[in-house]
Formats: sequence, structure tokens, C-alpha cells
Amino acid sequence: MKRTLLLIIIICISLNAQEDTLKHYNLGEVIVTSTNSNLVNSSSVVDVKLSEINQTDGFNVTDALKYIPGLYITTTSKNESKIYMRGYDQRQVSVFLDGVPIYEPYSGLVDLSNLPKNSIEKITVSKGMPSLAYGSNSMGGTVNFITKNRADKTITFEIESGAAHSTSLGFSGGFGKMFYSLNAGYSKSDGFNIPEIKSNYRNEDGGKRNNSDYENIGGMLKVGVNDFHNFNLAYSLMIVNNEKGVPTDVYTTTPRYWRYTEWRKTTNNLMFSSGIGSSYRFKGNIFYDTYKNVLDSYDDNSFTTQDRRYAFHSTYDDHSLGINLMNDIDFLNFGLTRISFSWKKDVHKEEGNFNEGFSSYEASLFSGGIEQDININENLSAVAAVGYDLLTPIYSNGSDLRNPSSSINGFLGLSYKVNDEVSLHLNASRKNRFPTLKEFYSQTAGRDLANPGLNVEQSINSELGVNYKVNRGIFLRGNVFYSSIDELINLVILEDGLRQYQNIGKAEMKGIELGVNLNVKEFSMNFAYTYLSAKNISDDVKSDILEYRPEHVLTFVPNYRFSFGTELRVELFFVGNKYGVDADSREFIKMDNYLLANIRVSHIILDNYTLYVRVNNLSGIYYETEYGFPQAGRELFVGLRMSF
Repeated sequence: MKRTLLLIIIICISLNAQEDTLKHYNLGEVIVTSTNSNLVNSSSVVDVKLSEINQTDGFNVTDALKYIPGLYITTTSKNESKIYMRGYDQRQVSVFLDGVPIYEPYSGLVDLSNLPKNSIEKITVSKGMPSLAYGSNSMGGTVNFITKNRADKTITFEIESGAAHSTSLGFSGGFGKMFYSLNAGYSKSDGFNIPEIKSNYRNEDGGKRNNSDYENIGGMLKVGVNDFHNFNLAYSLMIVNNEKGVPTDVYTTTPRYWRYTEWRKTTNNLMFSSGIGSSYRFKGNIFYDTYKNVLDSYDDNSFTTQDRRYAFHSTYDDHSLGINLMNDIDFLNFGLTRISFSWKKDVHKEEGNFNEGFSSYEASLFSGGIEQDININENLSAVAAVGYDLLTPIYSNGSDLRNPSSSINGFLGLSYKVNDEVSLHLNASRKNRFPTLKEFYSQTAGRDLANPGLNVEQSINSELGVNYKVNRGIFLRGNVFYSSIDELINLVILEDGLRQYQNIGKAEMKGIELGVNLNVKEFSMNFAYTYLSAKNISDDVKSDILEYRPEHVLTFVPNYRFSFGTELRVELFFVGNKYGVDADSREFIKMDNYLLANIRVSHIILDNYTLYVRVNNLSGIYYETEYGFPQAGRELFVGLRMSF
């Protein structure tokens, strides 16, 4: 670690007099190709811009991801947002904030709905073949939330009220080569209403959904310097503090009464970049991330006492320390060479109940890779990569350590530009996911068994895609994809009723993505459709179903801007043929299809003010994203956004 830091300092000092080539080399991004590469943008890499993020309103940043082909967002049984990408769940998708991997070290997940939305400038989603610079555990792809990094002086303020209440305030500016950005937000809800009561409800009395309230405060400070003797440097601090209820499964005979009485996350990130002329660039970051939550289980729905045997006061106190370094070399017209390294240490400390004492688990993860762009001719380009990942257990609460696990990964991609309107790409990759600390060591007396002998999940991904610019206003894109997973990890119910994470075998996921973007004068439209076949093809399984992977997801978002400043936006969202899991029987349940309709009307006042009204679930339909957890009925929001 010390040698790496010393190397960075020496390089930085030696480059002070070099010419600036990095003014637009955003510190939080991973740029895939060199400026003179012939590789065209793949339809599997999608950027969600600030204007699109703002149009989804509210406080939940994952709302902006719902309209991307191949992605499906659920609200889980723990009342958390969870991403599925081409059938891969969020544990198999690497999620970043300005290049910092953000997940709970124990479970490999994090509730992305808690991120401070007003700090986000752009979201980059990479499916199928993400750069090795993103590190390991990116079998399904990557999502990178990129924060604001501008020196222009702006003040933004937004207030929204209705079914939930939120307020955000942001400042940004600069002086000389320095820049700063400060954003803070607050959101609160007393809970949401459900449209109806089902006859088989056991744990819900209708109206306001029991225990669905939340309160969230978060923000980010970012300061830095651009072009200081050809050196760019920035430091950011993100803080999130949240408290919320966890609604009970409405069907189960053994309800749980849970609340997150504390949920805190702090991310420190030091980012840097520099280079020599246009031939060599490096960038990286050093980060320290902390995560603490307290999950309380109560005796009943009064949420006051914790005397029964199933009640508990569980505390997670985790932190991660890491460094990423990416080197781009472009001496010849042959193509960009990228050499990347990353190292991360995860520490999980857990107290299962009052005064039990903390157990502790630690592991480190190293990744290294080399990628090469190959410019074959003006129309044909390729990219090839090979990487190595190593998971090293460090401490397992005094127990014997399992052996380190390693994996060789790589990918190969071809891109062909037919003409100025049409381009094709063909990709294939081999990726991995290491078991989480929870999957290795989770053990609860009378319920769970640890399994430190778990193997690494391995996947083979392939896709064929096309981009077609019909004219200046119409853009079509499509992908056919196929993925197979070996050593798939899942929670297995044993004969004695205990549970254990095991390598259950193989899974297969294949499908089609279609997207249409249209911009004609005042009218714009986004259409996305995903067909997904996700199957468990392991030997000796009772069913080939993989839960919560819908076969059909369709979104349609037309938008019209009137000349007098009013804008009308409609959001249609269809989900079909999805299976959930009954908590009591552990059997698969076919869930109802649903079609959601949202509408938004906004009006610009005096250039700097936007007044908007939003109605979500316009028809007030009943739907569940996970079995037993109904979602909100019709909701009304009124908001005002100001920007100076």
C-alpha cells in the first residue's frame, strides 16, 4: 500500500510541467476508448443525463434507471431498492459512486434509494462487457453514479410535497482553478397507501401501509482543482443518515416486525488524474467507506417491546479501504492500452443482539487487468482484455481461514461501422463473482449454517447488437444476449429445516433488448422492451424458475414541450410473467402482471423556476414487486425547482 502511494506521488511530481490534455477527463468516470479509436459506442453502454434524472423527481435516484432496456428495479422485502440487470441480481452487478464500489461488505448489497440524488450529475450503465478497470464482481455489468464536477456558479433548490416530502439545496462554483460543490437533501414520508385489501391478507389492515414510513437526510461536499500543472485533484465526502420501517409480509403466518432505527453511510474519496501529452494518462482514487446500521426486531406491530425469542437488536459496523489506479497508454495509432489495478479491504463487525459482543470478519480483494483497443481499419475495431482477481480471507472471528480464491477473466469485442447510420458489435466475456462474507460465514443458531467452502461463481456472457440512426431525430438500438453461470450460489433449505448458502449448479439467461429514442421538434419519446428467459438448469432441481426475473418489461415515455413553457410527460411501465417466493412454503408463486401509468406536467416560470405536478400509479392499481409486499397506490406530488 505504501509503495503504491509513493509511486503515485513520484509520478505526480514528474508531470507538473506537462501539457494539459485532461480538462474533459472526468475524475469519476471510466472512459472506454481513446480519442482516436474507431470503436463506436455500444448500445450496451447507456448514459442517464442530469435532465433525465431531474424528470423523475422525488428523492430516489434509482427511478431514473427504470427506463433502460435490460434493467428491472424492485423494492425488496427489506424495503430496499434492488437492481436486476439481464437477470443478474445486484450482488452480481458492480455499483460505484465516482469509481468507489459501494456495497455493504457483509451481504454485497446496498440500498441505492438512500443515495443523495441531488448530488448526481450522470449515471453510466454498462451491460455485458464492462471495462476491467471496474474490478471484480461485475458479471452482470456495472452502474456508476457520477457526481457534479463543475466550476460554473449555480444555486439549485427544490421542494416537493404530497405523498412524501423532500427538499434539496445545492451550491457549486469556483475561483481560479479551484471548484467546489455542496449538495444536501432531506426526505420524509409517513408511509404510503395501498389500493385494496386482499382476502388472504394476514398482516395488513389497509389504508396506510403498516410500518412504511421513512426519514432520510444526506448530502455531499466536493472540492478540487483542475489543470494545476497538468494535475487534477478532487476530494468528496458523502454522508447519508436514514431511518425507516420494513413493512411486514402480508401473507405469512410468521410475520416479522422490523425497523431500521439507524442506517448511516459515509464515503470519503480522493480522486486524481494527470498525464504526459496525449500519449499517457493515469487516474485513480483512494477511498474510505463506512457503513453502520441497526435493525431492530420487535414483538408485535406496536414496535415497542423486544422480549420474545425472535426479537433482536442487530448492529452492523462495517468499513472498507481501497485504491484504484488506471493507466491509459496511446503511443501509436494502433489503439489504446489500459492497465488497471484495484485493491480493497472489507471489514464486517456484527452484534446479533443486545450485549452479545461483536463478531468480526475481514477479507481483501485485488484485481488487475490489461485491455487493448485494436484499430483494424476505418470501419472495423476490436478490444481484447485479460484480468486476474484474488480474494484473500484475513480474519473469520477466530475460526480457521478458508484458502484464497482466484479467477481469470477476460473479454473480446468487435465493432463494425457499416456507414454513418448503422453500426454493429459482437462481444463475449468471462466474469466472476466471489461469495460475500454473509454467504461464507452466515450462521444463526437453529436457523443458518455457515459454508466457508463456497466456490466462485463464473459466467460466460455474449451479445450481438446494432445501433441505427434513422435520421437526426430517431435512434434505434437492439441487443441479443446470452449468459450462463456456473457454481451459482443460492440459499438452500436443508432437510432439518436449516438454511445454507450453496453452489447449486448452473443458470442460463438469454433475451432481447430493444430501444427507440425519438426527438422531433417539441416531441420526444423513449421506448424500451426487454424479453428475458432466466432459468435454473442445475441437475436435480424441482423447478427451473429464478425468482423476480420478469420475462417481459416494457416502458414507454412520450414527452411534449409546448411553446409557452409547459411540458407533458407520460410514463408507462409494464411487467409480465414474474415469479415470487412464498415465505412460508418456499414455493414459487406466479405473480400478477401489471401496467403502471404516471403523468407529469411542468411549467417554466421566468426561465429559472419550474413548477411541476406528478401523479404516480394514475389508475391506482394493486401490484407487488416482491411477493407479499404491495406497493403504493395513486400518489400526488407537487414540486418547485429553482436554478440560478
